[in-house]
Amino acid sequence: MAGITISKKDLESLLKKALSIAELETLLHSVKGELKETNGDELKIDLDDTNRPDLLCTEGIAREIKNEKTRRNADVDTEEHRNLKINHQILVDEGIKDIRPYIGGFIAKGLSLTEGGLAQLIQTQEKLADNYGRNRKNISIGIYNAEEITFPVSYKAVAPEERKFVPLEFDREITLKEILELHPKGKEYAYILKGFSKYPLLEDSKGNVLSFPPIINSNSVGRVETGNSNLFCDITGTNLEQVLLVSNILAQNLKDRGAEIILVEVKYPYDTKLGKNVVLPYDFKEEIKINKTDFEKLLGLKLETAKIIEELDKSGYRTTLSNEQFTIKPPSYRRDIMHSVDVIEDFAIRYGYNNFEPEELNEFTVGKTTLIEPIIQKLRKLMIGAGFEEIVSNILTSKNQMLGNVEPLESIIEIENPVSDTYSVLRNSIVPSLLSVESISSKSVYPHKIFEIGEVVVSDSTVNYGSRTIVNLTALISYPEASFSDLHSVLDILLYYSFPDSKQSGNKKDVDGIITKGLGYSNNLQRTEHPSFIKGRAANILVNNKSMGIIGEVHPQVLEDWKIRNPVVVFELKDIEKIFVK
Repeated sequence: MAGITISKKDLESLLKKALSIAELETLLHSVKGELKETNGDELKIDLDDTNRPDLLCTEGIAREIKNEKTRRNADVDTEEHRNLKINHQILVDEGIKDIRPYIGGFIAKGLSLTEGGLAQLIQTQEKLADNYGRNRKNISIGIYNAEEITFPVSYKAVAPEERKFVPLEFDREITLKEILELHPKGKEYAYILKGFSKYPLLEDSKGNVLSFPPIINSNSVGRVETGNSNLFCDITGTNLEQVLLVSNILAQNLKDRGAEIILVEVKYPYDTKLGKNVVLPYDFKEEIKINKTDFEKLLGLKLETAKIIEELDKSGYRTTLSNEQFTIKPPSYRRDIMHSVDVIEDFAIRYGYNNFEPEELNEFTVGKTTLIEPIIQKLRKLMIGAGFEEIVSNILTSKNQMLGNVEPLESIIEIENPVSDTYSVLRNSIVPSLLSVESISSKSVYPHKIFEIGEVVVSDSTVNYGSRTIVNLTALISYPEASFSDLHSVLDILLYYSFPDSKQSGNKKDVDGIITKGLGYSNNLQRTEHPSFIKGRAANILVNNKSMGIIGEVHPQVLEDWKIRNPVVVFELKDIEKIFVK
């Protein structure tokens, strides 16, 4: 969930109509938003859809809730100017490739920048860089007075003490190294450039410094004030697609405020997945084909073709029809459309859920828990009884986090078009989640004993889509004397009470009434070697002579990577349904 603060007057100026608070609360449903607080003209809004960075601003909300046809102006400009000569370039230096390799930009001309518009522009800049750009690590944004810039602009790597300029909020020239040491923003974001011998610098053809990305703008060219009519926006980052998307969002926002968007061409000396020359704002040129019957079947409605096109047009889609099949092009400022269902959902929101006629139930079924749920509840009680605290974490995570997994050799299921690197893969182990919690828990009283029972996704070529979801149980202990035996005893107790002693054949109910396998169990450990564990301190967990998990003392290098100070021992039981449910 993301929260933003906007001006009611600014929103109304973009909508070109006044709104009551009651009307606004209803309209916010279309952006999955909720009005949390009003303070005069100030509105605080919480947004549930974290896949929509374009909504982190007044302009994005206005685009979604207005009830009129709209055109995606950034895309229109791209198409209209595609064959024209582009007069503004950003020249990228070879040396920046391994530091912060991607940059985008555009010019907004003829803008009437009011005080409210400037405040919103700054907030949008911060929200996109912090929320979507992971505190500027993946994405950072610079906004400048274009009147002070002479193109082409150069994006290069320079030595920390090679160049000096006056940063915002300072009155004297200092080096890039000094900015990281003395400037508040430099201190806050210095970690992004840690380990690099050179730093990014953006300057124009006359040698005027625009900024030190992703840290701070210059105090001359990089100072934007009310009344500026021509702006240059740059976006730098580590992911080209994110750079392009943020550029498109900002271009559309400024277009909505009356600016003319001038295209800028970025020239790379090295190959990118889009070639060496990239024009921004960027047209992703992606289309989705959906049959009219798909809309009707999924929504349970009989729909006119014209109505579908009309409502999708209001949501910024460009739609054409041929033989009852729609070819739909999403807005350039959205990258969350991965399936036809996403488009149909947008249509339903615009159509209005209150316009759906309710139907009576024609079937009645009795609900019941799945076979694994009683097992999960029992294991949860046993772990809590052993003094462990439960955590709940996301099944979606980052690839970087999973590279620290105790089983890095297993393949990881990746999301094809992730909106953010933070949620780009499906975890195949819960261990990284526990290590992540432990890494930020150093101030808590030791010993630390935590566990999680949750879903993971593993590769399986025998099932649909080549992957399978299973439930694992993972536990962690950490304190200065933590050792293998600490957790081995917990594992023994856990399995002992989960498998009642049964020497006779047939099924048997345990004390909780759960039917378990009637052959009893055998719990053994089989020594194994793994780079994420200390040599000689790791073992496969055998249940009924089958390897069903791993236990061991985590290697000091792994602990150092996670910035964990004390020894850690973990175990992970894999696919507990296969272990405990017949």
